[in-house]
Amino acid sequence: MIDFLIDFARETAFFFNEMAVYLVFGFLMAGILHIIFPDSFIYRHLGRSSLSSVFKATLAGIPLPLCSCGVIPVAASIRNKGASRGASLAFLTATPQIGTDSFMITYSLIGWIFAAFRIAAAFITAVVSGILANIFTPGRDEKPKPAVQVAEMENSIQDRVRSLLRYVQIELFGSIANYLMIGIFAAGLISVLVPDGFFETYLNNHFLSMLIMLLAATPMYICATASTPIAASLLLKGISPGAALVFLLAGPATNAVTISTVVKTMGKKALVIYIGSISVVSIGLGFLLNELAFSYNVDVMMQHQHELLPPWLEWLGSALLLSMLLFHYGRKLYQKIKSKDIAEVPYMALKQLDVKGMTCDHCAMTVKRTVSAITGSDDVQVDLSNGRVTFDYDSDNLDEVKQAIVEKGYEVVG
Repeated sequence: MIDFLIDFARETAFFFNEMAVYLVFGFLMAGILHIIFPDSFIYRHLGRSSLSSVFKATLAGIPLPLCSCGVIPVAASIRNKGASRGASLAFLTATPQIGTDSFMITYSLIGWIFAAFRIAAAFITAVVSGILANIFTPGRDEKPKPAVQVAEMENSIQDRVRSLLRYVQIELFGSIANYLMIGIFAAGLISVLVPDGFFETYLNNHFLSMLIMLLAATPMYICATASTPIAASLLLKGISPGAALVFLLAGPATNAVTISTVVKTMGKKALVIYIGSISVVSIGLGFLLNELAFSYNVDVMMQHQHELLPPWLEWLGSALLLSMLLFHYGRKLYQKIKSKDIAEVPYMALKQLDVKGMTCDHCAMTVKRTVSAITGSDDVQVDLSNGRVTFDYDSDNLDEVKQAIVEKGYEVVG
């Protein structure tokens, strides 16, 4: 047992240290993209036009670091604001499959060829699903509802920098921290428990391995970043590159919550197109990647580019990532204590709304910014675990607050 724990700790530390500096860099790039391209930019450029909106939605979604759950309200809001089914579906397909953070971690753990192939695969699946949705789900889209104007960014450089750091630590990292740790621990377990060459010996049929990965990943709720160390560990144990690619494409994009959202906002036909496009395209690209790896002897895995980095930089990345984790869980503990204090405040001084659809810190911060912009107060508390928003009560703007939350893709109960 002691030997197992030592091996598990060593393998987990290996994955953590190998990807840390790249992941921190990816988070920084994601924060800069968020400042340059806010949500309002996406809403303005995803109109009703068919083919052009599909390409715009795909190009907008690929670099965005939204997780599998964080993309759902954004896609629903885009749809509510008048985007076509094709554009909405393309955005919903491309965004969770790859982002700046997951690209950097793929580059670190697997190699630049695989990372580039992952971007190309996300682009193709999103464009195919969007075009098919426009072809096979025709019809007049509903007119967009009048929007509540919400201020998104301050103008000063200092405020922008503070916004950048807050977004990276709280919204982006806070949304994936739990899944990231699960992914790292799972990778360590696979490295310890699964013998070397296991998949080459017992699952050497490439099509069967891709099909198994597809069936296993489709209902799974895991973000693109967290799934990468798992895929890297499977590759080390002999699974084919194509099967790993299918896992990375299907896992983040298809899960029970996303499936229900597609049905609710775009219909059952759109769901068939969504699942079918991801399944067929991912397996087809998996065959292509296997062909490059086995027939043309292209080294698509483990380029070991991290060896070019000085050891001190890798350790600095690990220290920064560990600090982000400690801050994240310390903040969660503080919020639990503070929520108990809020419960003791006289109810008449505050208003509480039950909000459905908040699943991560990105959702919580989106709702908090929205309510703050309407009420003019920064004292807005979001209880993510109970799906509750507490703010200073003003009957004059209550309906406006509710409308603004709904327009962001969430549901106000009561």
